[in-house]
Amino acid sequence: MTELAHILVVDDDASVRRMLQILLSNAGYRVSLATTGEEALAYLELVTPDLVLLDVALPGVSGRQVMERIKSDPDRPFIPVILVTGHSDPEAKVAALDAGADDFLVKPVDLAELLARVRAMLRLQRSQRSLRAEQRKTELLLHLTRELGTTLDLDRLLTQFLNRLADAVGAVRASILVLASDQPRLFSSTRNRPTIPLTDILGQGVAGWVLRERQPLIINDTRDDPRWIAVNAQQRAVRSVAAVPLVREGRALAAITLVHHTPGYFGEEHLELLNAVAAQSAIALENAELFRLTRIQRDLLERRAEELQRINQISRYLTELMSPDQLLRLVAHLIHHTFGYPLVAVVLQEEDRLVLRAAAGNRAIEQAIGQVTLSEVSAAGQAILRREPYLIADTLQTELAMSAALDRSVRSDLAVPIQTARQVFGALAVMSPVPEAFGDADIRLLSTLASQLGIALDNARLFDMEQRRVRQLGMVNNLSLAMTARLDAAENLTIAARTIAAIFDVVGCGIVLTDPGAHAMDSAVHATDSIRNRLPWRALAETVSLPAPRVLPVSDERLAGCATELVAAGVTTLAIAPLLAGSRQIGLIVLDVSGYERQFQATDLTLLETVASLLAQVIENARLYHEVEDERSTLGAVLRSAADPILLIDPHNRLLLANPAAEQRLHLTATSGSSLDQLVENRDLLRALNGASDNGQPMVEVALPDGATFNVSAAPVRGADDALIGRVAVMQDITAIKELERAEQERLRATFRRYVSPQVVEEVLAGGGEFGAPQECDIVVLFADIRGYTTLAEGLAPHILVEEILNRYFTAMTEALYRHGGTVDKFLGDGLIGVFGVPIARDDDVPRSLRAAVDLQLAFHDLRNIWRHTLGLNLGMGVGVAYGSALVGTIGSPQRLDYTVIGDVVNTANRLSGLARADQIIVSHRLIDALPPDCDLPWQLRPIGHVQLKGKQEAHLAYEIVYEVQCHV
Repeated sequence: MTELAHILVVDDDASVRRMLQILLSNAGYRVSLATTGEEALAYLELVTPDLVLLDVALPGVSGRQVMERIKSDPDRPFIPVILVTGHSDPEAKVAALDAGADDFLVKPVDLAELLARVRAMLRLQRSQRSLRAEQRKTELLLHLTRELGTTLDLDRLLTQFLNRLADAVGAVRASILVLASDQPRLFSSTRNRPTIPLTDILGQGVAGWVLRERQPLIINDTRDDPRWIAVNAQQRAVRSVAAVPLVREGRALAAITLVHHTPGYFGEEHLELLNAVAAQSAIALENAELFRLTRIQRDLLERRAEELQRINQISRYLTELMSPDQLLRLVAHLIHHTFGYPLVAVVLQEEDRLVLRAAAGNRAIEQAIGQVTLSEVSAAGQAILRREPYLIADTLQTELAMSAALDRSVRSDLAVPIQTARQVFGALAVMSPVPEAFGDADIRLLSTLASQLGIALDNARLFDMEQRRVRQLGMVNNLSLAMTARLDAAENLTIAARTIAAIFDVVGCGIVLTDPGAHAMDSAVHATDSIRNRLPWRALAETVSLPAPRVLPVSDERLAGCATELVAAGVTTLAIAPLLAGSRQIGLIVLDVSGYERQFQATDLTLLETVASLLAQVIENARLYHEVEDERSTLGAVLRSAADPILLIDPHNRLLLANPAAEQRLHLTATSGSSLDQLVENRDLLRALNGASDNGQPMVEVALPDGATFNVSAAPVRGADDALIGRVAVMQDITAIKELERAEQERLRATFRRYVSPQVVEEVLAGGGEFGAPQECDIVVLFADIRGYTTLAEGLAPHILVEEILNRYFTAMTEALYRHGGTVDKFLGDGLIGVFGVPIARDDDVPRSLRAAVDLQLAFHDLRNIWRHTLGLNLGMGVGVAYGSALVGTIGSPQRLDYTVIGDVVNTANRLSGLARADQIIVSHRLIDALPPDCDLPWQLRPIGHVQLKGKQEAHLAYEIVYEVQCHV
């Protein structure tokens, strides 16, 4: 899965940051936020985003200073910076771009334009980073080429080579296992040298497998692959491995291995780099091995040293960056003069032809470079075909070889393929008028030179391609700035046609519009002079429909409707890119690439698709601009007829239209084009008109200072392509409705306070819904009853019984229930019923009911101490608690209603309360079963066995709570 592009937004305005975060997140980007320049710089020290959206006016370190710090760091990857400012003067824009900004936006920012700029900058960033990666690869290869050619000391050569390779790819360690003639040798970068025996590595390890199979290997997770041998902690920490063999002339010389601690770290790009490095290092290893053998074979020392010195001399030239033609001619002359070969030729394979591209030693042949083609039966043709050296010892012995020779005087012809691991470029050939002039030493020498030439040629072509890509990207960036600077300018497309032709190095380019709605640009065809009147534009527009850019020969069936006209115009191949607005094709970019087919590669099609996307957006924006202008007058008439205040606001938060009701209510006069911040003083109303909502609802309720209340809704208005073009805000007067709601709320609040605490009242009312509607649910019922109340009532005066006993008792019990979120169902003369689970059910209702029961007994204990000292009474209270289903709600007649609970659980709690002694709390086993498994209570729940409840046939298992009365003060 492709990783989301990471954008850092730096702005000291919280609303702007929030808006940009929502916009970019909805567009599929990962967004980070910073408030100040200092915070942004600190963040950039830790994280490298893909793009920075930077406000110029920041407190402390300014946006321009942050940008200069980003751009001045040579070690930082390319990060596009879009500066955002409130200054729209050209001087500010020029100053920002000169300071290093990659793009520039003026507040208020058009959100669609912002997204377009972000996409364009991210494409530029990806291209720049891809270029940077390719440049690093090229630089690494060049450094390795220089280093590999500077020494033949195997220890020194491989130590430098492995250190640089490990640093280049970020590997924890790089190692190479060399199959020397006497015994294998293992070399490693200076970090964490491996300690595994070489016999184990060759027999069971990664390097041994690569050498046997002679193919590259990636292990994404070493824990799943037995080929990674780990005998210590450092080796067990390795998770990802990449390895390639070094193969020279069909012989495995060595294996390069890279390791990393991150699973899946290595990918195909690492293998590609390793293959290129392997091609270079294979030559260096072989040279080093030859050097070592020459020291052993003293009789060959002088000749081999001189030969290697010449090879290294040529290798140093090969490391210079130059065009492929210059490189080939230089190599031909160096080999001719350095080694004394009479005739040297370089032949390249171009499509199905073998073309002479460089020669030295024969002036006539040198003048025919690029015009002479060779036969496949020549030594060069056979070397390319076989991908191995090919020697014709005497051309007179083979008639075909004689006829295929470049010069009739040639008797010996030796050719070796110029190739890399990925591609055969051609052949390096040496010729002599003497038969049997070449032997094994010449084959080895030329093979070494041809291998290095293949690498150098690959690097030269890569360098040319990257130079061309840099130039193309610069022109695309300039085109983007020019096109987006002027929205409605038809001449932009003519300029774009000329620029696109220059980008792709072709003469003819045209842009034809196929969608009638896109003709706001005044003309349907915009082309360079060379093809403006040659191509059948109408036929192309009517017949060609493509999902993506394609290179089409005239014979392609998609061009059947206009093939005759194209052939008559001398066209053989077209590169065509559709201009897509959503799923609609609104036009085509057409390039005449006749004769340029080979240089038009897949990367060019990708770049052409980017250009087409840019043009399509510009054209579509122009069309939408005209549509909005046409619809604006119609919309004004509709707004004037509406009774509710209605406002039309553009994406820059400016008022476009207001109907008479809005003008009267908000006191607006001749304010079209003014900012809402200047027109609306009420901050709540301004936020609602801006579409801000604290609860995410589409409609916001706003109370004005004069007592009026409005429901304000702000809905976005989008064009046909889903681009935001503004928003419509509607204000509905609900003042009368709010007065009725407030009256009803007060009535419910007064009623509900009879049963529950004020906090629960507000919580129920805030939750909405219809209070009192009967419903069945699981609840906890708590019965509390004073022991000895009947005797007490007979012996006390009524006013003492009520004021000193009952009122104090009910007050203390109600407060205890309220502390634990309980509800008072009713008072029963000498007791009360408490309920948990209604009107609001909570997850911890069951344990809270037990804590409330203990709290009731503790509160009653305090009352008993008071009554003992003041009235000489010693009273007790029993409590029963049960859990089960009950019907809860308002029950009664129209003349009298009561909010209560009905069910067997009420009777069970009553019976348990009747069984309870003074100070005892008896609990039903159903409530114990309903306790959460992780419930931690501060007292013991002791079973008292099965008890017979009145009215029940079966005995009921009950528990009592063992608590300490003395702990309550």
